[in-house]
Amino acid sequence: MSRIFFKRLYVFLMLSMCLVCAMQLFAQEPSLAEQIFQKYQALLQRADVQEELPIVLIELKKPEHQQFLRPATINAVLDDPDTLKTLIPDTSDDFITLLKEDTDIRTMLRDPDVQMLLQDPEAIDELASLLEIEASVLAPLIFDRYQLLFQREDIRELLPDVLTILKHPDTQALLQPATIKLVAEDPDLLKTIVPEIEDRFITLLKEDADVKVFINDPDVHTLLQNPIEIDALAKLLSVESPLIVVSIVPASIESPGIGEQFSITVDIANAQNVAGYQVSLQFDSEALQYISWEQGTYLSGDIFVIPTVIKENQVSFASTASTMAPETEGTLLTITFKVIAIKASTLTLKEVILSSRAGVALPVTTEDGEVVEPPTPPWDVNKDGVINILDLTLVASHFGETGVTPADVNGDNVVNILDLTLVASHFGE
Repeated sequence: MSRIFFKRLYVFLMLSMCLVCAMQLFAQEPSLAEQIFQKYQALLQRADVQEELPIVLIELKKPEHQQFLRPATINAVLDDPDTLKTLIPDTSDDFITLLKEDTDIRTMLRDPDVQMLLQDPEAIDELASLLEIEASVLAPLIFDRYQLLFQREDIRELLPDVLTILKHPDTQALLQPATIKLVAEDPDLLKTIVPEIEDRFITLLKEDADVKVFINDPDVHTLLQNPIEIDALAKLLSVESPLIVVSIVPASIESPGIGEQFSITVDIANAQNVAGYQVSLQFDSEALQYISWEQGTYLSGDIFVIPTVIKENQVSFASTASTMAPETEGTLLTITFKVIAIKASTLTLKEVILSSRAGVALPVTTEDGEVVEPPTPPWDVNKDGVINILDLTLVASHFGETGVTPADVNGDNVVNILDLTLVASHFGE
């Protein structure tokens, strides 16, 4: 009985080992995309192929093109590459030329495994990933295709915000192809899906013929489902647009006397679609003391003001309005300081955030300011900032001398009663 037991145990162990080996072999078997990548890696990584391949793969994945990707059709195209232009009009002439003239390309495309891969969009994506193809290839195509539309002022104002909203993960989860098609047919659905979308954009989707063509483009649908592509298009849309500038005015101000006050403004320029701001201003607390601030005239409508935060060397402000600012430039706020010491110092803008009505941060650059020491008056002979007996004594000690000397207060190259009188007239300053 023990002999039978050990025989059965032996058979069980052998079967288990075979099963483990089979599972390991199965797990290690490369996918179709990996096989194609290994077999044609050198060809697929050629510079001319890499230049054309991203766009070609996107076109081949489209459902309307997948129907043509049967072995018979692929082989017919390889026999006469010009027919590809008929099947897929967006195919580039450079790719057609490659099909005509490059025997390595034709050999690869006649490979049954390659033809099988071209019928599987997921395998195409895997191959693109293995080739590390740049993710944003649709954005330049869309940008070129709709360049005239993108140059319109109303589109330039609205679209960057819309794209930013649409790439949010919560929105992306809703942007399935069927949903996008429904929105194209009934734009009011977009307001239901994404309430923060501006009504002006919904109106454009309903009434503007050019915008309708744009939103019905299948390539646009594909782009809207890819946050990387959305970012790339948003970047292209702002390439020629100047950054919004927030600056301190005047950029340089001469320090008044100790105890006196002065004001600077924080101005905005090259702006559009701004509905709120957050600004911090750093200053030298040994030279200046923050006194107060006033809202500028740039924001309009009902304005909600966040309480000012005052620290030793920094003061922070934030305000938002019920409507977008109608102008492209103006004053955000005015800030008043008191001089507690006459010295050179900087006024530095920090943590500057501009917001659109949709709560999207707008691109901004800042320009800081400075406080400079006033030139020392000639009657402050010893340059200590105070006109007193020391200055009179210095002039008196050089009385009668000629030539260049600090004691020559009026600059006539002789130290005499005129210089003493000038110092005396400013005594105590």
